[in-house]
Amino acid sequence: MKIKKIRARNFKEALALVKKEFGENALILSSEDKKDGRFYVEVTAAIDEDIEIIDNSHTPQPGPVAPPEHVLEMKSEIQNLRRHIEAMRNSGFEFNLVGEKKKMFHFLKEKSIKEEYALRIIERADDIEDIESVMHEDIEKSGTADESFEKRGLSDKDDRKIIMLIGPTGVGKTTTIAKLASMAIRQRSKVGLVSFDTFKIGAAEQIRIYSRMIGIPLDIVSDRESFAQSIKRFSDRDLILVDTSGHNPKDQEYIDGLKKIYETDIPIETQLLLSTSSDGDFLMDTYNYYKSIPINSMAFTKTDEAVRMGSIYNLCTLYGKPVHFITTGQKVPGNIEFVDSKRLTNLILRTGSA
Repeated sequence: MKIKKIRARNFKEALALVKKEFGENALILSSEDKKDGRFYVEVTAAIDEDIEIIDNSHTPQPGPVAPPEHVLEMKSEIQNLRRHIEAMRNSGFEFNLVGEKKKMFHFLKEKSIKEEYALRIIERADDIEDIESVMHEDIEKSGTADESFEKRGLSDKDDRKIIMLIGPTGVGKTTTIAKLASMAIRQRSKVGLVSFDTFKIGAAEQIRIYSRMIGIPLDIVSDRESFAQSIKRFSDRDLILVDTSGHNPKDQEYIDGLKKIYETDIPIETQLLLSTSSDGDFLMDTYNYYKSIPINSMAFTKTDEAVRMGSIYNLCTLYGKPVHFITTGQKVPGNIEFVDSKRLTNLILRTGSA
């Protein structure tokens, strides 16, 4: 590993010199404000000249559309940064950020932003006030619901929409389906419900109760053939919402069962539900288990129970999927919000202690 100290008038200027010296894969080891007749910044930077950059962008993926170019670039950058961090930890190195940079780093870590992502943010932010704009820019690239659900509607009357919610056990899929159905009905959309339970047909009692309560038809299906028949039966519906059973996403049989649904010609918009009350590493693992399914967007539930929401940023920036909505409680109808990138950034930074 090649290490060098660089002095400049400010951190932004020092960062430009580091990139000129070492390139885009350089890692900032420390940053210190100093004075020698005048104030200056001393940055210690490093580059591991033996590191191999792994690019998975050309590896065939089963189902999902290739992520945008900015996501591939970000993944490569984060992969390299993670390797640098691990290499330094193995050699006994500890981060020595000082002053404003140290304050920013700990602020982000407190929000459950992953360490390598936090370092990437503070490279681009001059001070703690800049963090929000940097994070907002990253989340905006992934995309969010850019206007309220009430204004844009869930379905186009001339173009029927089929939305399927997937996610691990306990994330709140069925309750969320009921929230979405209630909102669509208020917009005078004709809604149909489908419960797709590959393993336990009897587990659909909750959605039966919701369908009766809301007053919309429900079909229970168990395989892709009965699913296709149900979609035909609901040909007069503007919107069809598809509920799926909760399982451990590590269960490959369950994932394979879901993938079979996409072997039909039925156009399905798939939303992955993730609970903000879950552990951050579990959320990352969950996405990785589900990514063989063509996910269109993410949605985050139980934000009213979350202590920190940094995992939303971690997932948005790493996978480049838009966040469609969040849920804020169990009330049906209600307790659902279609967020823009500004609101989502604010939510992440204002939740939890500073």
